[in-house]
Amino acid sequence: MTEYSELAELADRILATGGEDDVTELVSVLDTLDEGVRNELLVSDFLNAYQVFWYFFRYEPEILAAERLMLSSASSLPPRGVLVEERDIYEIWFRVVDALPEMRVTDGGEEVLVTFRGGKGAYRDAAEWVDNN
Repeated sequence: MTEYSELAELADRILATGGEDDVTELVSVLDTLDEGVRNELLVSDFLNAYQVFWYFFRYEPEILAAERLMLSSASSLPPRGVLVEERDIYEIWFRVVDALPEMRVTDGGEEVLVTFRGGKGAYRDAAEWVDNN
């Protein structure tokens, strides 16, 4: 496990090189990091949930979803996650479990109806499931 101060310095360096404003630049830098260090950053207070969402899915969500993610720290992703979207009676939540992205569809309450794990298509799959049900 990386020391907190080392992780903070690393995050500062990454974000100072343009990663704070340009998520594609952030992703390219994250891709070069040691897997363990990268995984620690992806659930830390040093990144926001939007940056992590972009890292895993390389996809720009709708404006409201993007704002929700930007306002949430990456440290909120495990275990509950961040509400990304509300569609009809469903909610789509993004979280990170064991260094893998997970999209959960709930009934608008606490019951998880279906979970899509890993892969860049998990968000799309969750949205399609909601649209078809």
